[in-house]
Amino acid sequence: MLLHTTATSPTLTAVLLLGGLGASLILGLALAALLRRRSVPYLLVALAVLAVLARTVVGAVSLRGGLAPGTHHLVEHLLDVVMVALVVAAVVVARRAGRPERS
Repeated sequence: MLLHTTATSPTLTAVLLLGGLGASLILGLALAALLRRRSVPYLLVALAVLAVLARTVVGAVSLRGGLAPGTHHLVEHLLDVVMVALVVAAVVVARRAGRPERS
C-alpha cells in the first residue's frame, strides 16, 4: 500500500544508490575496526554510520511512496539526532578512557 505517489527522479535515485553504497562501504570499514579494537567508542561510531545508512533506506522507502512526507522528514531528523548523539558519546567515552584515574 503506497502512502502517496511520487514522481521518480533518476537523479535522486542515483544519489540514494551512491549514498547507500558509500554508507555500506564505510559501515563495513567501521565494523572491521570494531572487530579489531573491540571498544565502546568504535561500537558507537559504527552505530552512527549505521544511522547514516538508515537515512538512505528511509529516503529510498519514501521515494517509492512508502512513507508520507511528514513521516519521512521526522524520521530523518530523528536519525540526525541519533548520529550526533552517538558521535558525541564516542568522543566522551574515548576521552574518559584516555585519562588517568584520580585518587
